Amino acid sequence: MINDYAHFETPAPHPGEHLREDFLPGYKLTAGALARAMGLKDRTRIERLVREQQPVTADTALRLGRVFNTTPEFWLNLQSAHDLSKAAIAARAELEAIRPLEAAAA
Repeated sequence: MINDYAHFETPAPHPGEHLREDFLPGYKLTAGALARAMGLKDRTRIERLVREQQPVTADTALRLGRVFNTTPEFWLNLQSAHDLSKAAIAARAELEAIRPLEAAAA
């Protein structure tokens, strides 16, 4: 199995970057307007997300998926790719020192 994250020099984009750069302008939304559309009481969660200070949680992914007609998995996959790439960069030397195990012959 190939480690897809071994090649990262910089982390994969945070989902907040996609939200800030692609979705908010595309729908002409502010953080407050998006929060209201998502049924949130205040805009803090969205503001922190677009500033890349908060991860996408399962609840946020469900709400974003509903409001933008995407899947929650789309948002969780963006978060997972970001998290894995950051971890792979931080632990690059340690990960390279690990040798894959071979299954025992039958």
